Amino acid sequence: MAKGVLSLLLIATCSLSVALKADIRADSNRDGTVDIYGKSDLYVKLSNSNDAGAIFLANIGDTDRRCSKLALSGPAPSNEELAACNDASDDIQRASQYLAPLRTVPIPRLSPDASGTITIQDPNSRSKVRIFRLEGSQWIITDNEHVFSQHELAAGLMLGIDARDTRRPGVWDGRVAVTFTVTDGRSTVKDTVGLRVAPVLTHHHAQAAREVFTTAGNYSENANFFQGWFVDRLQNALDKTRGRYPLTQFHGSDDIWAQDFVEPGYTSMPGPHGPIILHIMIRSAQDERVAGRQVFEYLRKSGVGAVQHLGGERNDINAMGNLETIPPYEFRGKRYPAGRIIMGAHNTTTPFIMDYLRAQQVQDPLLLDTDCLAIGHVDEIVQFLPVNSRRGWVMLVADPVSGVEMLQNAVRHGHGDTRAFSRKNDSVGNPSDLFMIPGGLHGVPDDSISEVLAWKGILKANTAIASCMQRNIRNLKAETGITDAEIIRVPVMFRTGLTFAPDNGIGPERNASTTLGVSLYPNPINGLVLNHGDILAPAPWGPVIDGVDILSSTVQRIYRKLGFQNLKILYIAGTITKQGFIAASSTFPGPICGKNDYQAKLHRSFLGSFKEGTITKQSLNRNFLTTSNIVTYRESV
Repeated sequence: MAKGVLSLLLIATCSLSVALKADIRADSNRDGTVDIYGKSDLYVKLSNSNDAGAIFLANIGDTDRRCSKLALSGPAPSNEELAACNDASDDIQRASQYLAPLRTVPIPRLSPDASGTITIQDPNSRSKVRIFRLEGSQWIITDNEHVFSQHELAAGLMLGIDARDTRRPGVWDGRVAVTFTVTDGRSTVKDTVGLRVAPVLTHHHAQAAREVFTTAGNYSENANFFQGWFVDRLQNALDKTRGRYPLTQFHGSDDIWAQDFVEPGYTSMPGPHGPIILHIMIRSAQDERVAGRQVFEYLRKSGVGAVQHLGGERNDINAMGNLETIPPYEFRGKRYPAGRIIMGAHNTTTPFIMDYLRAQQVQDPLLLDTDCLAIGHVDEIVQFLPVNSRRGWVMLVADPVSGVEMLQNAVRHGHGDTRAFSRKNDSVGNPSDLFMIPGGLHGVPDDSISEVLAWKGILKANTAIASCMQRNIRNLKAETGITDAEIIRVPVMFRTGLTFAPDNGIGPERNASTTLGVSLYPNPINGLVLNHGDILAPAPWGPVIDGVDILSSTVQRIYRKLGFQNLKILYIAGTITKQGFIAASSTFPGPICGKNDYQAKLHRSFLGSFKEGTITKQSLNRNFLTTSNIVTYRESV
């Protein structure tokens, strides 16, 4: 009898041992929910790559502007301190909507003494990640030492995970392994699930614009004479678009180049009702550029975070005007479902932020050669537009050859004496030029077309820039598969000799260069791409022949042929230079950097679900638009 009882006890103990199983799950198949009853989240639960496994967010927004208000209320914090404060900088859960779910499968028939833990063993990952447990309606921080009871294990744990930071080069690749351990008597079992923090991505023009940013035109002693006029005319132009985009103005700096100190981005993960998106403002990697601090001081709020990659110089190569994003594409087995970043290199010098962007491992930045330009930004020479085609977009490129030929044709047809610049001088005098050099601009030149073509070195410079552009076009064709039929050449003529004030971000080797170019006429390539066929482009102020601005009419024909019927030419009382719309008289045009637009993210954009030809203009939205003194906010699907 005693022997039979012992056998039954051994069988029961063995059955208990076999039945004890730890099972922790995340949204490993990325469908927005955690499946604890079926097997849909089991197959890739240990994966934490870009293509498979669960993802979670860096919860670095600023709910109710808590951190922003602190930064503005006392002594100015350092750059490091400025970024250190966010929703995830302590152990309080302020934005639970950005938690990624973790669940444990309920474990029945545990003894009263059974216990469990949720741990992250890697010290580096542990310092970057927060895990919370749900108690009633409250999310409570849970460290490696917290012990869960038999009752909690039997019911199944409701957990949430977020990150304190984004992926960082040489610091953290965003990967984490979460282990669930259960002990009951002498039996201990474990299970692990892998996750990775979602990358920070930039927007592209196939996403819809939602809001436009620029620097305020403060009419004060230190304000830029041009910017106030520019803002007024920009607002007037936006009022006439079909989207009626709100215009937000920076007030915390006299730096008018809004596109250069911030690039709108986002991070996202699947949710049960669609993508869960956190907007991320990316500060330019220019530590000494004070204007960049505004992304933390003024742009952060509930649902909007900010990041910076410290260590970069003030050099203009590090400005965000030197960043554009190719819309989604697939070519030769490589997919870029969230688009692909392009940036300009100056000979062997590359943008400092490249390491941070590469660490996101999704948009693989492609370098173009912008060493032929004085400022050297990609937004001076390339623009991507959404169109209804199999690819879904076309590429517009600055074409010095057609720019020069346009003027030469005018001369051949007897218009050589026509004024090359139809822009008239302002009746109001300007105290300084765009770069705050007193008396730096003395009105629009009255040179004729023939005289401009005779300027020393201008034809040689345009020939050199045309060769540079051909190299870039070959590079882009090789990397994207874009065809000649999808490349639209826009007449853009360049000049040399642009002189910058000291400490303006332009190195001495580029300042007043006799070989490096800036746009001779306001550059439409650096216009503002909105929605519904709306584009804002600077008035070129080209030669007027038989009552027609030959440059403006050519630009309008190009855009309208592509389906952008509502092209708005901004006849601002001035021109464009450096990378921004300028709102007053100036002697030379140039690129456009005073605006930026806010865009939105693309759900599952980095999940590898994109197939060539399936993403169209209608299926995407965006949140932030950019050109030098304007930024555009774009929304996501």
